[in-house]
Amino acid sequence: MGESIIILERRLFSAIGHERTQINAINDLIGNKKSIVISCKGINLDSMPFDNKVISELPRLNLKEEGEESTEYIHKSGNALIKILEEHNFKQFKKIIIPSARRLEIELITYLYSKNIFPLTLLPLIRIHDIGFIENLTKPIILKFSKLVNEGLIKLFTETEELSTKIKNDLGIMCSGDLVLPVSIHYNFKIQPEKKKKNINIGCLGGPRRSKGIFTIPKIIKELRKHFRDNKENFEITFIIQLSKDKNKRAFLFKINEFLSRYISSSVKVKYVYGVEDKNKFIILLKSIDIFLLPYSNIQYKYTGSGFITDAIFLEKPIINRKGTSMKDLVSFENAIAAENVSEYSSAILKISKNYKYYIKNSKVAKKYLKNKIIKSFNAILK
Repeated sequence: MGESIIILERRLFSAIGHERTQINAINDLIGNKKSIVISCKGINLDSMPFDNKVISELPRLNLKEEGEESTEYIHKSGNALIKILEEHNFKQFKKIIIPSARRLEIELITYLYSKNIFPLTLLPLIRIHDIGFIENLTKPIILKFSKLVNEGLIKLFTETEELSTKIKNDLGIMCSGDLVLPVSIHYNFKIQPEKKKKNINIGCLGGPRRSKGIFTIPKIIKELRKHFRDNKENFEITFIIQLSKDKNKRAFLFKINEFLSRYISSSVKVKYVYGVEDKNKFIILLKSIDIFLLPYSNIQYKYTGSGFITDAIFLEKPIINRKGTSMKDLVSFENAIAAENVSEYSSAILKISKNYKYYIKNSKVAKKYLKNKIIKSFNAILK
């Protein structure tokens, strides 16, 4: 495509998550690395996994105050953005994309329009992951933002079809569509043919939070150990669990709960991994997963998407997700099984393990669908 855009990403300090990797995804979709990234002061630019020029001149981000920033700070950030645009002569750019917009970015752009100081030649494309980033705004700001979106001065995108529909129905704001950005795995990632497996790796990766079902997983492990004790199977299972060294109490509770059922069967093992900040090492870890297990809360993830779903699909790996969670269109090719309780999760693991080639074949179909969806959505953005 060759077009360059401005990317506003304040959270570049975060080595874990999609804030950095999605810039690579945008580069891939555009076809060059000429887009300019604007971020906050205090960012260590030596560790960025992309080659784009970064202008880190926005006010520092205080994580403890995120979501509760003062009006003064928001206005200060908006004025700083305009100063950056003016000083660096960004008239040649036609679009500014905010791929992980939160409350601050929405208020910032709304403020700049209300003061008539946002350049009308620069179209802002705002992408949000959670409806709360809009719902938590004051009513006057919501009304102003809604008017700007519905008049086409701001293009609003979400990560899931479910969230776009929710915003339209609840707030009357018309989204331009849902834009999925690859997280860790490139959408053209080359896959080596799978060999017959005698050991199935079940991946439970990401932040070990309650909303991601971290305390459900030991129960699933115990259920599977009971099955292997009572039934003969020609394969074994290893759970690869990502824990955080910072969450010592949570990690300790998880390990204790898992350890207490080890006596039942040695055919279900557990391997613990911690923060993997090196991109290449993390991709190797992802490739080692055979089945992605996502027992996420169907309340917190009813509208919010998961990057592990896209990673799994681009790796052509089957998924076990929670019934009622979002991204239903991506798991509707019999490349996934939706479960609701411990028994259903363990049954799904056994079913996919015994019919692995079938689910891999369906995952290839899901990959083709997702790739076409991403390209189509991004082409619409660049028009």
